[in-house]
Amino acid sequence: MLQTIQNERLTCTIESNGAEIRSLKNTKTGQEYIWQIDKSIWGSSSPVLFPAIGKIKDNRLVYKGKEYAMTKHGIIRDNDLLSFEQQGVSKCALTLESSAITLKLYPFNFLFSVEYELIDKRLLMTYKIENRDSDPMYFACGGHTAYACPLSKDVSLSDYVLEFPAPFDFMSNTLGPSGLLSNHKRNVVSNKEILTLSDTLFNEDALIFSDIDFDWIRLRKKNEKTGIVVRFKDYPHLALWSKPGADYVCIEPWLGLPDGENESLDITQKASYKTIEAYTKFSITIETEIE
Repeated sequence: MLQTIQNERLTCTIESNGAEIRSLKNTKTGQEYIWQIDKSIWGSSSPVLFPAIGKIKDNRLVYKGKEYAMTKHGIIRDNDLLSFEQQGVSKCALTLESSAITLKLYPFNFLFSVEYELIDKRLLMTYKIENRDSDPMYFACGGHTAYACPLSKDVSLSDYVLEFPAPFDFMSNTLGPSGLLSNHKRNVVSNKEILTLSDTLFNEDALIFSDIDFDWIRLRKKNEKTGIVVRFKDYPHLALWSKPGADYVCIEPWLGLPDGENESLDITQKASYKTIEAYTKFSITIETEIE
C-alpha cells in the first residue's frame, strides 16, 4: 500500500511493502526526483538493506553453530509484514518486530523502524534499531535509493555528474562473478572530485568505495551548480550503481559491506558488520536535499 507524507516543498510516497521510497516530488511543480520503476529494467526504487547488504555467501548465516537462511539485502526488502504509523502530515514510520518468521532467517530479537520525515527541502530516512536480546546483535544496514536522471533526445547520461566534497581516489572494490565482493579493484576515470556518468560506467556492476572520509555527494547536470545532495554522516562505505543505460543512479551509503568471496559464514566473524549491545538502541540517517 502506498503511503504519503508532504510539506509545502516536497511530497514523498512510500510503499509499505518493504518501506521503499516510490516518489519524491516538488509539491508545487510535480517534478520527480526518484526513478519510476520499469520492471523490464529493475523492479525496485529504494530497497531498505537490513541486516545484510548484497549477496550472502551460500545464502546462509551461522550463529552459535546454527544455520539461518538469508536472502540478498536482508529481510526488509519486499516484506509485507511491516506496520505503518502516520506521525503527522510530514512524518511516518514503518516497523518490523522480530517474530517466529524472522528468527528462522536472523538469530536476534529486535525492533527495526524506518522513519521518514520531510523538513523544508530535505527528506530524512532514519533507521532505528533496537536489540532486544541479552547478547550483542550483529548487523549491516544501508540505503539503495535510485535517483532519477531524466533523459531525452537532448539529454544523455553523460550530461550528469556526481560531485564529491574534495578530490577523491576513485579506486573501487568490485563484485566477482559470484556476486560476492572480490579482491579485484577497479580504477575509475574521474576529474578530481567529479565523476561523470555514462552508459558504460556500471558495466562491471556497482562501484563500491570502502572506508570513505566524506559524508555527502551531489547528483547534478554538468552545466549546473545545484542538484540533489545526499548526506550520510557516520556511514563508512558508499556504493554507486545503475543498470547500464538506465536513467537513474543509486547512491547507497552502507554500514557494512557485502560478503567477500572468502567471507566466514559466522555472523560474528564478518569484519564489516556492526554490533549493538544487549538491550540498547541505535539510529543512523540518510538525508536527501533538493537544492
